[in-house]
Amino acid sequence: MTTPAVMAVRKNYPHAHISVLGRQWVKSVFSGNPSVNEVITYSSKGRNSSILEKITFARYLKYKKFDLAILFPNSFESAMITWLARIPRRLGYATEARRLFLTVPLSVPEDRRTRHEIFYYLNLINHIDYFHSNTHSTNEGGHKEMAELFLKVPAQGDSGVQRILGQIGLDQKAFLIGFNPGAAYGPAKCWPVKRFAYLGKALVQHFKDCHILVFGTSKEKSAVEDICGPIGKMGHNLAGKTSLAEAIGLISKLDLLVTNDSGLMHVGAALGVPLVAIFGSTNPVTTGPWSNNNIIIRHELPCSPCLKRSCPTDFRCMLGIEVEEVLQACLQQLNRKD
Repeated sequence: MTTPAVMAVRKNYPHAHISVLGRQWVKSVFSGNPSVNEVITYSSKGRNSSILEKITFARYLKYKKFDLAILFPNSFESAMITWLARIPRRLGYATEARRLFLTVPLSVPEDRRTRHEIFYYLNLINHIDYFHSNTHSTNEGGHKEMAELFLKVPAQGDSGVQRILGQIGLDQKAFLIGFNPGAAYGPAKCWPVKRFAYLGKALVQHFKDCHILVFGTSKEKSAVEDICGPIGKMGHNLAGKTSLAEAIGLISKLDLLVTNDSGLMHVGAALGVPLVAIFGSTNPVTTGPWSNNNIIIRHELPCSPCLKRSCPTDFRCMLGIEVEEVLQACLQQLNRKD
């Protein structure tokens, strides 16, 4: 969701050298982005990394002689490392007790809970002109119109698609529906596994040539198998079998993605894939799929959005969403493609 902000930087500073720093998975997201000159990966263990690791990496960044660091993460670590790197201008939100590490500490926008998260990041870009010493800006106040996600399938993703579909015995023209039953934030965001299984069975009954690709991490293999087993030969367990680049490539080939609120949901949105997005504890206003080709299923309750990782009560927000409701949304999305 930071891609609109990165693209806004490029628009307003067309001659700047823009580097994106992040975890290893960030490379798959930004490697094909024309607004980015390079992707620098940082493999530390976050707060569990040693101070020596942080200092060593900061020295590397200092050697790069950056003029400005825009801190999209709200972490203490990101601010401390850019401070240790002596990057002269450091712009970010004054959260996580990191105000002293920032040269321009910003207050969190009052409308953060009522606008999409992409505007939270774009707001940082609005403050770059605070640094009057930068004379390379062509800012015409136009970056608000650039609120579009951007994602290109990495080369590893294209080759991975051919390999993985070949192993399944499919080609890239097959009728493919993806399920993403997991969510890194916690179980409160996850529609029950059994209902994904029932949905898969219903879809293959409607469409005899439909194959269900079920994504997940290696830790989710068992849960994904609980989905694929009842579906039968048309269900394919991809848990732990794809890199992020390969998952991006496969999602780009889908006719439909059914997903919880998750990173892969945003991948689907960025690629323009038809989505059915199921929401429970989180707020689709702020973290919903930023695309024009989605149906969001959510039941409004007095306790929602609670934003909790686990439901402390009866999980009504998800248990109230029946298979038939999701199935009808899937059929509606697939009918649009006809």
